[in-house]
Amino acid sequence: MGLVIVGSAAAAAIIHLLLGLLTLDIAVPANQDGRRAASALAQVFAAEHPRVRIRTQQVPDLAAAAATLDAGGNGLAIVRSDAAGQNSQTLAILRRDAVIFIALDARIVGVRSLRGHTVGLLDGSPLDTKLLDLILQHYAMPPDAVRRRVLTLDQVPEAVRRREVDALFVVAPAASASWLTLFAALRKGGKGRPKSFEIDEAAGIAKEHPTLETLDVPKGTFQGSLPSPADDVTTLSVSYRLAASAAMPDWLAGEITREVLTSKSRLATLDGDLAGIEAPDPDDKTQALPIHTGTAAYLSGSLPSLSDQMQGAVYWLGLVASGLASLCAAGAALYQRIRPRQPSTRVMRLLEIWIAVPASDAEELGILEGEADGLAAAAIRAEALGRVESTEMRLVTLLVSHVREAVRRRHQAIGNMRTNGADAGDRSMARNDAAPDV
Repeated sequence: MGLVIVGSAAAAAIIHLLLGLLTLDIAVPANQDGRRAASALAQVFAAEHPRVRIRTQQVPDLAAAAATLDAGGNGLAIVRSDAAGQNSQTLAILRRDAVIFIALDARIVGVRSLRGHTVGLLDGSPLDTKLLDLILQHYAMPPDAVRRRVLTLDQVPEAVRRREVDALFVVAPAASASWLTLFAALRKGGKGRPKSFEIDEAAGIAKEHPTLETLDVPKGTFQGSLPSPADDVTTLSVSYRLAASAAMPDWLAGEITREVLTSKSRLATLDGDLAGIEAPDPDDKTQALPIHTGTAAYLSGSLPSLSDQMQGAVYWLGLVASGLASLCAAGAALYQRIRPRQPSTRVMRLLEIWIAVPASDAEELGILEGEADGLAAAAIRAEALGRVESTEMRLVTLLVSHVREAVRRRHQAIGNMRTNGADAGDRSMARNDAAPDV
């Protein structure tokens, strides 16, 4: 039993080491934001879980990141809620981006006012373009009802100065420092106080498209010399999520969720855009954005800790090992009872010697007796070393005694034959001497 316990403990230690030697690929867009977020996650896991390695897998965009999960596997991905894919299950919400319209023309007071105007899209993200089309469609405007102009942040001042755009469509975290840079660029282009307007039907759009949510942006959220918005606005938002496929084990998904949520402050220090990390709502049953079962179990407190799971694994491993050991012992005992026993070579040779003795001459008897004594000595040595069964030893002892008795009788018979032969010769000579001469 002691050996079983030691073996179980050793096996559990090996399993613990193997479980710790994990390499998780995280698919991120090949841009600065994606690389920075992946680097922050990798540093946190390297510090807290030295045997867990986060390896960055750069993909063209967010849609491609979600596609890596749809392809299966046990990796991670940073996905956006409106392009999450069919197999993206949420582990943690990394940030929420506000969808903001900034009017640069006094005639624009809402989404409907955009018809016939030019909207500038920063960096021209395909997802932002698709999102703008979705919003326009809700307001019964075809995509070509609004002209588009893709701009970088450096191009904004000149585009505003030349009145090449009438509004900007921006998707960014509400607390991001990028707003300060954007408003500084607008002022540089001659636009003193741009006006941010709300999406008045945001709740209806979010209900129709569950991957979107509503977001209230308080007055003055976008800090600067002229805080914006001037009033509270309600708009839409998209969320960036750390996601995994359903194939990831619950214990691993729960552990990753725990590490991300408990390391929020450090992650925010490494990447300012991760300041808005939050736990997903385990009661949210939105089919478009499912929560991983391991994450839901961790958040509801029903997922055992990793140490508890390891203790459980050791217990069950010990139980299984003990059961297997008992079965093996019982099987070995049963086999010993029912297996056909092969006769010992020593026993068989002694039996052959015993049978051969009656037909042997005097010279052969000495050889056979010597061989029998040698077999007896070998059996005694084997018994002293515990290498012979008691049954075999009893048979060897019995046969050796029979061999010796047979040899004795054979010697006696040979002696009698010689004596009888000599007596017959003497009687023949006496008859010859007594016969009369003719």
